[in-house]
Amino acid sequence: MGKPILYKSVRILFSIFTLPVIALSSQAVLAEACNIQLHNSSSFKIREVKMSHVDKDNWGENLVDNLEDKVVWQDQSVNLQFDRDRDECLYDMKIINEHNQEEKLHGVNLCENSDFEISDE
Repeated sequence: MGKPILYKSVRILFSIFTLPVIALSSQAVLAEACNIQLHNSSSFKIREVKMSHVDKDNWGENLVDNLEDKVVWQDQSVNLQFDRDRDECLYDMKIINEHNQEEKLHGVNLCENSDFEISDE
């Protein structure tokens, strides 16, 4: 005699709900927190700092939004947190100042260096 239908449907529901959890947890394992130390030695305020995989135009969230003032002032050093892929080291960094002028740093190696100084030079 087979198992009751209720038992089978509960087992199917359990499988349906645990599959997305397993998929999400495997995604989380692939990312790790990366602390970026940013020193603003320039004459302007920094309004946005965004990261992207090298040579992609898929910019992530504005890391400055997580700061209390929502800006990196002149002569200020801040710690920005960025979730990078565990097996990826090279990223592009986009910096946007108070006048909406943007500057891009290409091929930044976050595995070797996470300390950056922004200057007018």
